Amino acid sequence: MLGDEAVRLVKEAKDITADHIPAYNEEQVRLVAQETRYLWTRIEEMYASLGQLTESQGETAETEAATAHGPSQGDGGRDAAMAASQQTYALSQAEHRNNVGGQTTLYAQTVARNKRCLLAYHDRRAKFLRSLMWNVHLAPSMVPGTLVARMSPSEQTYMREYARLNASYRDAVEAQLIPSYGSLDWAANGELPPRDLLIEVRVVRDCGEIVTENG
Repeated sequence: MLGDEAVRLVKEAKDITADHIPAYNEEQVRLVAQETRYLWTRIEEMYASLGQLTESQGETAETEAATAHGPSQGDGGRDAAMAASQQTYALSQAEHRNNVGGQTTLYAQTVARNKRCLLAYHDRRAKFLRSLMWNVHLAPSMVPGTLVARMSPSEQTYMREYARLNASYRDAVEAQLIPSYGSLDWAANGELPPRDLLIEVRVVRDCGEIVTENG
């Protein structure tokens, strides 16, 4: 059934907890991507068939009317045949458009759903990796081998780059501070940084009088 492969990925993502992550299911991801590409190809083919059908039926409508009623019937008979042929053509065209419209809508909705499921699966795993890096104080070498074995090569690269970017930002901030303040170890508590706009700041060293942008 359409979308079943993507649902399996979502169920796997739900199994991720604070201290457990299933192995990266590369085969399942490949199946979802393969189904998505196939459905999008079918959508393009069906829309292309509409254009071809319009051209072919338009060319044959007059020919069918002329062969069905010979010249002996006069212009009135030919006109009636043309009207009947055009009506038949319009009905068949409308029916075909309805069929194609229903199929393409179903396929397009499935494509969009598959993409959302893929994004949700990888986003859930990325959140686990970020939390994991803070738990090990942004040191990828401290990640247990059992967890590394469950990651894809791209996830391992993501984990190392995330730690490197944080270290680079920390060094840039430290370079702007007075040297006597020492090093900033913001991964000491092993927790993700707060994302709230208003946070409570705990002072661990007297910095004297501080003037902020707001005074």
